[in-house]
Amino acid sequence: MDFIKILREDNDLSDLLCDVCDVEILSAFQTPEDEGGHLTYNISGKTFAKAGSGGEYILLADGSIGFRGSEGECGRIADNLEDFFEFMVNCPCWLDYLDEGEYQDRGQLYEFAKEIFEEHMENAKNIDFDLPQAQQELVARLGIEKKADVVDLLIRFYHCAKREPRFLSTYTENDGSTHSGTGSLFDR
Repeated sequence: MDFIKILREDNDLSDLLCDVCDVEILSAFQTPEDEGGHLTYNISGKTFAKAGSGGEYILLADGSIGFRGSEGECGRIADNLEDFFEFMVNCPCWLDYLDEGEYQDRGQLYEFAKEIFEEHMENAKNIDFDLPQAQQELVARLGIEKKADVVDLLIRFYHCAKREPRFLSTYTENDGSTHSGTGSLFDR
């Protein structure tokens, strides 16, 4: 399924995705941010979406999805677009799930994910937004599955974030010195 095409053609669905997941689909692919020629990446790709915080989601040359945040964090988050949208819809505000210590035990990860989602539901209720209903509409219209238990999704995300080659950005200063991250969003 061509998720990007569907979302570009359906503004209401695209707006709902943005409301639930903070993922704004761009009207066309763009070149990833290069900070005036200072920023390079080890894997080429095309930006297809932005986050409200200024980060960007990049469809990488190998078909996986990378993320570069506004604070310089960079890494892979999904092996393909289907995994990306399944992860985004089932784990909104996904950056809140970046506590590597919680991924060492399935039961602990389940409780961690449950707590985070309950916080998100409470925050949504405070602004009269029905998060579960919005998620249900997204899964129905995008043809993906709503998971009652997101542990397997989170474990897939974790392994994708840690696999080689990692998605890296390198910033080159005017004096020629460089700064690179680890390529894992868990190493923040």
